[in-house]
Amino acid sequence: MTVAGKGLAMRPDQCFRYELFGMTVQSDIEMPQMRAARAEGTDLTIRRTRIADPLRGAEGAVSRFDGDKQYLGWDTVGGFRVVNETLIEVDPNPGVSDFLVALPLLGSVMATLLQRRGLLVLHASAAAVNGSGIGLLGDKGAGKSTTAGAIVAAGHALLSDDVVAIDFAEGAKVVPAYSQLKLWESAVNGIGLAALERQAQLHPSIEKSQFSLTEGFCDHPVPLANLYVLTRGEHAAILPLDPQSGLQALMRYSYMGRFGEAGFGGSIGAFFRRAAELANAGRVRILQVPHGVANIPDAITAIEADLGN
Repeated sequence: MTVAGKGLAMRPDQCFRYELFGMTVQSDIEMPQMRAARAEGTDLTIRRTRIADPLRGAEGAVSRFDGDKQYLGWDTVGGFRVVNETLIEVDPNPGVSDFLVALPLLGSVMATLLQRRGLLVLHASAAAVNGSGIGLLGDKGAGKSTTAGAIVAAGHALLSDDVVAIDFAEGAKVVPAYSQLKLWESAVNGIGLAALERQAQLHPSIEKSQFSLTEGFCDHPVPLANLYVLTRGEHAAILPLDPQSGLQALMRYSYMGRFGEAGFGGSIGAFFRRAAELANAGRVRILQVPHGVANIPDAITAIEADLGN
């Protein structure tokens, strides 16, 4: 059966194995943009099934965070349920391609799962700069993905785009997600990043598409150095943030914060504690990026200098 999105066939009888966010994943949903699993065993199962939930079929984007299970749904895609730390259930709408299912699955649904597994999850982009992990935070349209792409073009490596997860099991480390960037068409040529393969336009009404990197991806956890809140200015600069402002920034750009206190569930205390540790240590800073894509390299030079590279 041919489905919408990329003209791909749905294959519910097949199982795929990937690695992302430090997990080995067994999935009924095909995500060819993901890296194939290299390890044995399974940390997370993504299972295609029917979901009987009162919110299934509701209009718009809906979510419920109560009890042991979390439900998220989109009327144009389908329903998703985070059953526990090792299982996500997916109920796609008829005729919806795996490619489209993967968009919310790898966004809000995966962020919910990662938060539940005890990671600190931010709406951000992340890169490895000479062995140091950095995060790029900012409002919608601040240029997080574009700046991350420019960092890769400068010879560094991408860790994640959109969802950034920090693991505190052995010191704060940014875990690798997948080698994709969501970029405006106008930014692709401007940042000079040639190692891209266009996957698809995200929405017919906007000129932003999903691209896969053919090189320049870091596939292992990297110790976190700093988190930078992007602002615009005449010149590139790194500016300090006091601990209170740093904590407020981490709360503002936390991925689960969009769902209110319920989005954090029982992990809200751990999130505050870890966010406060980063803010108090001065690891949340402002990155002032000059106007114009052609001037982003100045901001990258400022990051390298800030990291002592």
